[in-house]
Amino acid sequence: MPREVDWDSLDKRKFVLNSVGLFSAVTMALYPLSVIKTRQMVGSDAQMTKARDIVRDIVRERGVRGLYRGFGTIIVGAMPIRVVYLSTLEAVKTHTNVVFDSYNVPEMYRGAADAAGGATASLISQTLAVPVDVISQRQMVQGMKSGGSVAESGAVLVGYRNGIDAVRTIVRTEGVRGLYRGFGASIATLVPGSALWWGFYGTYKRALWGVAPEEWRNEATTSDGQVAVVQAAAGVCAGMSSGFLTTPLDIMKTRLQVLSGQPGGDKHTLASTARALYAEHGAMGFLRGVRPRMVSVSIWGTTMVSVYELLKRQASIGQAPSTPDVIN
Repeated sequence: MPREVDWDSLDKRKFVLNSVGLFSAVTMALYPLSVIKTRQMVGSDAQMTKARDIVRDIVRERGVRGLYRGFGTIIVGAMPIRVVYLSTLEAVKTHTNVVFDSYNVPEMYRGAADAAGGATASLISQTLAVPVDVISQRQMVQGMKSGGSVAESGAVLVGYRNGIDAVRTIVRTEGVRGLYRGFGASIATLVPGSALWWGFYGTYKRALWGVAPEEWRNEATTSDGQVAVVQAAAGVCAGMSSGFLTTPLDIMKTRLQVLSGQPGGDKHTLASTARALYAEHGAMGFLRGVRPRMVSVSIWGTTMVSVYELLKRQASIGQAPSTPDVIN
């Protein structure tokens, strides 16, 4: 593989500032997929609602702006979360690889370092991320009819005027704990999800470099385009794999966070949410929204990692931005 850009080789300030701007733009482009996925997971229809039907209904009722319900909450909340996540990810990966070096761990197994970084970064950042998830997801489903997992089945799901109103309302009606609805489920979902994505990405990336043409594997002749192709392919494969495996936990987390704040939903737990989901939709209920989630994770992951790798090259200390590096 081409030379790595590790945490110690980065201009941290430049890396973080550039990351906030570029990742915010990526989030804006892909946000409607999150709205579609969330509404599929929470919807009361016995059959999985098609993505195009959801888009048509939202646009008819609220216009294109409806596809960005809760976006302001996400974009503001994501800034500190992203700084914490990326800093932790890179630091843990670097230190884990140092340990691996001391034990002469083969390159092909270094995906474990990526997985360790992803898991730790997700674990630490969830303290900030869960309240943002709770608010934005409730905003996404505002106006929908609730299903059988809420006591007042068929009631219209309530929402908030904006993020500030959401915080005030949740704290007043549910206490501060309301902002952390599904915290345990988030940890159980997103920590392994992050570990799986980065672990898969690192492993797929190494496997793809292993079968790449000879000239691609010569650092002197490797081009930025060739590096980008390998990164994009690894990102797609990682997104599809991790997105499918973590969908059941994600749907329970999403429903718990959203429906707990609705009429009759105050006594929800992860176990009761799982039982209600099974009673309402059967075993296939745990895969509601799996296709848009796999697509979302793949597109988001591939775009994110391509931008991420570019940012690292540009923030590399003492190195020209055009140098084709691939990181662990």
